[in-house]
Amino acid sequence: MCLARAHALRRTGSRGQRATVSRPGPPSSLDDSGLPARADVVVVGAGILGAAVAHYLAQRGASVLVLEQGAQAGSGATGRSGGMVRAYDPDPSVADLALRSLATYRNPDEWARGAAPLHVVGAVTIADPGRDQELEAAAGQINSALGTAAHVVVGSGEAAGIGLAGGVALVEPDAGWVQPSQVTEDWLHQAVGNRARVRYGVRVLAIEEHRARPRVLTDAGTVVAGAVVAAVGAWAAHPVPGMRPGAAVRSRSIQVSIVDRLQPTQPHATFVDLRNGTYAKPIGSEQTLIGLPHLVWDSPFDAPPDPVHEQHTLRALAAHLPWLGSTVHHRTVRASDAFDLQSAADRGPELLSETDTRHVWSVRGGNGVGVRVAPEAGRRIADVVVADLLPGVA
Repeated sequence: MCLARAHALRRTGSRGQRATVSRPGPPSSLDDSGLPARADVVVVGAGILGAAVAHYLAQRGASVLVLEQGAQAGSGATGRSGGMVRAYDPDPSVADLALRSLATYRNPDEWARGAAPLHVVGAVTIADPGRDQELEAAAGQINSALGTAAHVVVGSGEAAGIGLAGGVALVEPDAGWVQPSQVTEDWLHQAVGNRARVRYGVRVLAIEEHRARPRVLTDAGTVVAGAVVAAVGAWAAHPVPGMRPGAAVRSRSIQVSIVDRLQPTQPHATFVDLRNGTYAKPIGSEQTLIGLPHLVWDSPFDAPPDPVHEQHTLRALAAHLPWLGSTVHHRTVRASDAFDLQSAADRGPELLSETDTRHVWSVRGGNGVGVRVAPEAGRRIADVVVADLLPGVA
């Protein structure tokens, strides 16, 4: 298979380094619409996962074009995400991605602004008491990999400011949360520094095959690509022609509320209770974001907040944050995200789903963990795409 232009593979034998595409000369010229006629990779969607993929592809030397239908980066679910990050997850595939991603979020050298985006407030994962040995093993793995002090709390009513409501807890003091929009913008900034192009307000209409490679039809012009990666979140449930994922995807509502803490309260970590899915994170010293799974399928992205679920959320979190009864509701935010309908066992570690067009992939449904795994997922997806552009290097 050939690239849009004659590219050569540059590969070193050093451990940890990946295949890269070297491309001498200027990037493809622009047409009247401002779109290049060709690109090695077109990334559809400028949310956090699309930005991660674009960054790591551009870092490897691919010519990258990012197309976003919104007016700015992160205008979909990314901009409304709580951004909680931790290393532990009961799904081993997610845990592997999350641990490596947390290391990236902690490392200031990875970011254009020269500072790590992680707000270190700690993370608490609550589970049934019978899972204490599983959590102990996970804490050991996290500490070995990251040099942190993760530990398990058993037989206590509280950990890091969070009521445990009869559960046991894995506490990760060095985890916390990131601002997803900030992370997205940083990655796109780095991608542009590596000659990627980002175009906003461009809607992809269809993708068709052209000489064994995809041709992307948009409302601003046409681009011939070596490969296409669709990172479109909930919009994957209603794909344009040529971008239908092979794995079944549905959109599901996500709703969170932000409350103002009127009385001085103990600082608290982020947390998730695996028993019922409740979660929360502090926002500064005066506000807290709280959430509970909102099991409304096929929900439009711009659906109005659900006041009944808002009250359910407050009641469900009262056992973990007893002071919620003295707070004032600030606002409720609702969005939707893509959920992969395959079970974790059937899905396995694959991050991409093939589509009905060759060399066009759809990022698998994030199932609510996109921010947590974005750095490592972006790296691995870039590896897959580079291997497709330059067969025989994987």
